[in-house]
Amino acid sequence: MPKDLEPIDRIERMNDVVSAHLKGDNPTQIAKVTGMKRAEVIEYLDEWKAIAQNSKTIQARAYEALTSMDEHYNMIIRELWETAEQADLADDYKVKSSVLKNLADVESKRVDLLQKAGLIDNEEASREVEDMRQKHEVLINILREVTADCPHCKMEVAKRLSQVTGKTETIVVN
Repeated sequence: MPKDLEPIDRIERMNDVVSAHLKGDNPTQIAKVTGMKRAEVIEYLDEWKAIAQNSKTIQARAYEALTSMDEHYNMIIRELWETAEQADLADDYKVKSSVLKNLADVESKRVDLLQKAGLIDNEEASREVEDMRQKHEVLINILREVTADCPHCKMEVAKRLSQVTGKTETIVVN
């Protein structure tokens, strides 16, 4: 990057590059828009990252933004599950299928965001998924055991589990 720029000009150029980067533009796109060389754009981004890593204020803002976005994803996921349940109750399997696909997409984007933020890595995500799967199985077994002696409870739990898992629950009649 040009070292002969006045400090204020360098900061303005860096801000332009970083703003475009945060909007999702890659270095090649930023170079075209700003008229800089791609290597220069990358140098500005590297410099900004170094500054950001050492700035408690920027780290706090990033954490705030990430937390807010995670809460937003939670809200969207909750709403999608409610919509899926309503579609299931209305026997609208086309809508339910679409909602479940959207739900998977949202959850995938959320995991991707957390991975990019460095909060989870692929190995950790795999462990979390496996841990959740095991807990899911344990909870289903607990519900089956607890409701085994109550035909009404057994039917209600089986119906609700089917709504959550998307699988028809087997009911053993004694």
